[in-house]
Amino acid sequence: MPSQNSDVRALLIVLILLWIFFSPDSSDPASLTPPEIAHAREARFQGALDVLNTTRWGDFAPDAPSSTSPRPPSETDGPAGEIGKGNGDKHEQGPQFLNITGFSQLDGKGYAWEDLGRFRNRCREWSRNAFPSAATVGPLDDDSWEPSMVSGTWKNATGTLHGTWVRRPGTVVRQAAEYNLSAIAPGATWPSSLGEWGRNITGDHGKIELRIDEDEGDGVYEEKVEGKTSRGANLAREIQAVATIQDDASEASSWSLLLHGVHWPRQGAILLTTSSEKFDGIFGLPHLAPGPNFFHTGQHLLNETLGKIIQARKKSKYGFPGNPWGSRMEDDDSFPAQCEYVMYLQLQPLELSRQYESPQLLESYIEELERELRHPTGAPIGRIPDLRASMVAWSPDCSFFLESKGPPEFPSVDGEHLVGMKEAMFTYTAKEWLIAFAAVMLGQIWLFKEQMKLSNTPSTTGRVSFWTIGAMLFADGMIFVTACAWSLNATITLLPCLLVTFAAFISMFIEGAFLSEVWKIQEPERRIREREREQAAAAAAAAAAANRNASSSSAASTTPPPTTQPEPPTTQPAPPPPPSQPRQPIIVPSDGDIDEAEQLNNLLSGASALPLPATARQPGLPAPTNEPRPPTPFSTITGRFVLAGLFLLFISAVATSWPSHIRSFYVNTLSFLYLSLWTPQIIRNAQRNSRQAFSWRFMIGQSLLRLLPFAYFFLREDNVLLADPDPFAFLVLVAWVWIQLWVICAQSILGPRFGVPKGWVREAWDYHPVLRDDDLEGVSLPIGLARTGTGLSSSSSSSSPTEERVRGRAWSVVSLGGPAAAAETGEGSAAAAAAAAATDSAGGTRNREREKEKEREKQKGVTMRSVDCAICRELLEVPVFNNNKGSGGSSDSAASGITGVFARKAYMVTPCRHIFHTNCLEGWMKYRLQCPICREELPPL
Repeated sequence: MPSQNSDVRALLIVLILLWIFFSPDSSDPASLTPPEIAHAREARFQGALDVLNTTRWGDFAPDAPSSTSPRPPSETDGPAGEIGKGNGDKHEQGPQFLNITGFSQLDGKGYAWEDLGRFRNRCREWSRNAFPSAATVGPLDDDSWEPSMVSGTWKNATGTLHGTWVRRPGTVVRQAAEYNLSAIAPGATWPSSLGEWGRNITGDHGKIELRIDEDEGDGVYEEKVEGKTSRGANLAREIQAVATIQDDASEASSWSLLLHGVHWPRQGAILLTTSSEKFDGIFGLPHLAPGPNFFHTGQHLLNETLGKIIQARKKSKYGFPGNPWGSRMEDDDSFPAQCEYVMYLQLQPLELSRQYESPQLLESYIEELERELRHPTGAPIGRIPDLRASMVAWSPDCSFFLESKGPPEFPSVDGEHLVGMKEAMFTYTAKEWLIAFAAVMLGQIWLFKEQMKLSNTPSTTGRVSFWTIGAMLFADGMIFVTACAWSLNATITLLPCLLVTFAAFISMFIEGAFLSEVWKIQEPERRIREREREQAAAAAAAAAAANRNASSSSAASTTPPPTTQPEPPTTQPAPPPPPSQPRQPIIVPSDGDIDEAEQLNNLLSGASALPLPATARQPGLPAPTNEPRPPTPFSTITGRFVLAGLFLLFISAVATSWPSHIRSFYVNTLSFLYLSLWTPQIIRNAQRNSRQAFSWRFMIGQSLLRLLPFAYFFLREDNVLLADPDPFAFLVLVAWVWIQLWVICAQSILGPRFGVPKGWVREAWDYHPVLRDDDLEGVSLPIGLARTGTGLSSSSSSSSPTEERVRGRAWSVVSLGGPAAAAETGEGSAAAAAAAAATDSAGGTRNREREKEKEREKQKGVTMRSVDCAICRELLEVPVFNNNKGSGGSSDSAASGITGVFARKAYMVTPCRHIFHTNCLEGWMKYRLQCPICREELPPL
């Protein structure tokens, strides 16, 4: 037997392995980056920054038509290279490119820059759709609408957005095989055959989720001329976002990418781009802006922020181990090259219930609202408007557009572009949901404690299904593990998450304690089932051995015996047989126990021909092992639950990479299996022929509380997980729970085996049998009813002692009070005789009426009989069905009808043929499984 320290060592080894595999990698990736690659990357970034500092609006015009006319100077082109506004991009001397990776002119086919003008026009269209008053200021390609825009949008876009998109093809078609990546990015190493690029969209529609993070710290630039605002887009702020895009037509799951860019708060415009080894999008971002004012402020902002990062990396000993503005969320080498994206977001005006007279008051209210969200003081701010934005994304290398679905091109029922909430509101909503979920868990705990008070005896606990409680325990255990994992990373939602963790732990502890009690009480049932399985296996093995012996004996009988030569006769006669010893009688004790010495003595004395008792073993053979198997400890069951939970966590983690429809099917299947928790109880009721192991308050309350989280995620669109609502799936789950409760209700009223074929379950004692008048002796009737006759007796026979007392009450009054009263008044004998005559007449009338009633009942095929209940000492009337058919029809139809079923629920008959009220015996059997009269063991309900 291993020592106890071995378990401790094994646990320590498991903990060390878990720490090794799941601890974050603190090593710097620069230690794996060759120095020459880091220096080449540093030189490339510094060169791209220099190009960004020296270029002006219009220097990047890849879609400009070829022309020999020189570019005229702009109105505000100063000595410092200040850009002006106007139409400088219309008079360029042919297409112009930049010396930035991805923006340079290449031999052969380059990126699909032919759609740059289309992208800018779509950005302006989305902005003017958001602000219709700015659409009348100038033409579509003019930038003069920027100062006239009255924003009324959130100044800080930090939050979460989600919606649907549609794909539109580009003007030109680009394939991955057409690109020469060695010429585009000569500093990088590319494989000979790239195959398909990653992040490529082929479907017509899908979903997108954006998590925007905007820091109001150092990454801000505001342009002023002589202390006054000079342009509309005069304020720019650094911003980044994580986009999770899902293609409904693709078999792959959703994928995420990181974008960096600029936010112009006063216009509500956001321009984001990806960056990689083949596309330095962050350095060319200002040239992709929809207008020169956006370019100017964006250029100044990026010159400052990008320059600081480059200088900080130069001072670091590691340099540039990777791209600080890379778009990869994780190290994914499945696609060496991926599609690049440029994304434009236009924040929508706030939907406020109050109208403000001037734009200044509106802007002041929005600033106070954002200040209260960031630093709460308890000020009444009312309803917080949603965060809304329209989106257009363009892939310059894969040549396609993604546009959010919404007005004016799509009706509101198809989509409202991208809708979400601010980060502060998202956090507040998450806190509310966690607190509400903890309240739901505490409600489940209260219901469970109340049920444990009712199921506090072996009889009531034996009715409970182990797997019903096990399903609740398993679900709450998974909630506990999830809450613990969330608490490790939670900051703002730490306290509500700890509350959920505590509630889940208490629920898991109480359910585990009750489940262990159920396991212990139901241990004899499992032993009986194991013994039956062993006996069935032994019988099958014996039958197989008998078949083999029969086949071998038949084969031996068909084989002819060997021929032998007869022996010569001997001259000496055979010796006479020895005299037989007299057989000694065998005295078997009353317990049938005969020891081995006595068996050997009997064998030697010639008594071996007598059969040995069944409990005796053959001499010389080892004693049979009749010791019962030790019960399975509950710790083994606990280990199985833990392994099942780990397996489910592993499958759920893998399911995050599955396609959306398969992942949705997986979630719905798990939800269906979880909410099937009453099905094992229904099966156990039918197997044990028992009813209602739980109270209705517990079953209905648990069903409602466990359905509430599903209602939140399946019906509400702005849930904390941003899961897609599915009302149909929720209705299916509710209907399934409702059906299970109705089946339990039917089992409680009509019987646990009502509608179940007899061959599906083993025989069990029916406490509500159909009582029939089989014979005059009443052998099949309960003892109390058999003693009263069969209903064919004379009028003098009483049905029960209680009924006899009721019937004789008038006789007692006459016999005791009548003569005394007559003696006092002088009319003793005459009054007594008159009273006796009246009583005889009344008794005769009642007897005649009773006989008529019995005749009518016999014609219906049923006779009502009365007996005393030994528990409550009250009268119990029982219908007894006749075997013969009367004029009114068959008694079988009356017994099997709904009326007969409800009539049988009023009484219970024990195997020892005693009858009681149903409520009386059920209350008694909650504490004892013995007959109240004869103390015989009773089968459980």
